[in-house]
Amino acid sequence: MTGFARALLRWFDANRRDLPWRRQSSPYRTLVSEFMLQQTVVATVEPYFERFVARFPDFAALAAAREDEVTALWSGLGYYARARNLRRAAIAVVADHGGVLPGDEETLRTLPGIGPYTAAAVAAIAFDRRTFALDGNGIRVLARLYAVRQPANLPATRAELRALGQSLVPAARAGDFNQAMMELGALVCAPKTPECAACPVRAHCAALRLGIAPEELPVKQPRATRRPVAIACALVERAGRVLLVRRQPGELLAGTWALPSADIADGMAAQDAARAAATAQGVVASSAPVFRGRVRHIFTHRDLTAEVFSVAAARASAGDAERRWVARDELADLGVSSFTRKTLAAGLPGHARQKRDKRHDPA
Repeated sequence: MTGFARALLRWFDANRRDLPWRRQSSPYRTLVSEFMLQQTVVATVEPYFERFVARFPDFAALAAAREDEVTALWSGLGYYARARNLRRAAIAVVADHGGVLPGDEETLRTLPGIGPYTAAAVAAIAFDRRTFALDGNGIRVLARLYAVRQPANLPATRAELRALGQSLVPAARAGDFNQAMMELGALVCAPKTPECAACPVRAHCAALRLGIAPEELPVKQPRATRRPVAIACALVERAGRVLLVRRQPGELLAGTWALPSADIADGMAAQDAARAAATAQGVVASSAPVFRGRVRHIFTHRDLTAEVFSVAAARASAGDAERRWVARDELADLGVSSFTRKTLAAGLPGHARQKRDKRHDPA
């Protein structure tokens, strides 16, 4: 074991956080945590993880669950494709692997929703395989450790960083080493205010040795500007129930339940778009839609503005698998995104507003 690995693991043993997926560790709990932690900070994930594994304690329970049950427990966490893929992965583990999660990266990558990072993280943490999982924390630590000046969001740079990380992984305690690198980036080698004086591996840091300010690394190319999108949402109520529709594959927040909506085309009145959204769901409006409020929500690649209208229904279709009439107090039982919560708060008088979600949802 190298001096770097020894120093890092000594620090990790003394400073590791008490996280719920590290208690009663198992391959299943590791996989759930890694799915939840994609694009989401640890503090946000912790309560979701506890509720999720209490309801679905193993692969068999998750595989047997309905998609709605899974997305309901994911509600508000964002990136809902993760929830659907995690359920699909559980189904594949039960059907193809006898309910036992495979431990090698190659087989793990055949499961739905598992890419190179997740496969490496699970193989290392759950099975102690000698591999390196390159996440955002690892990118930052390695870019500073080796003074890498190429933009870190380029595929070639990421490949270089992963190879450097792989070269550091010890033959023993590979899982702890991977977690230690993540922990170091989260607790010490932070993006804007790194605590270099407290770093257990500062003697190995090229950026420190060369006098490069740690805030300068990693270098990143500017992100593309988010595309502005304008839609109209129809709030249709009947007998105290709200019409929600399931977002379809390829749409924003696919698989979750939302108010009927339509894009506001150039030259189109938002009111007409709201009427069209309701009509597409079998609603015949009895009067002109009434404006209730405007919502802005930032997705990874889109800056979305939604104008919410209440639509009085003269006639409306019954519910089915893709549309439901839901009582207000039943909304929490469905997979409702933070964006949909905002539109409901804007459209329903007296409906309690949710706290602003500071995370971004995916495009």
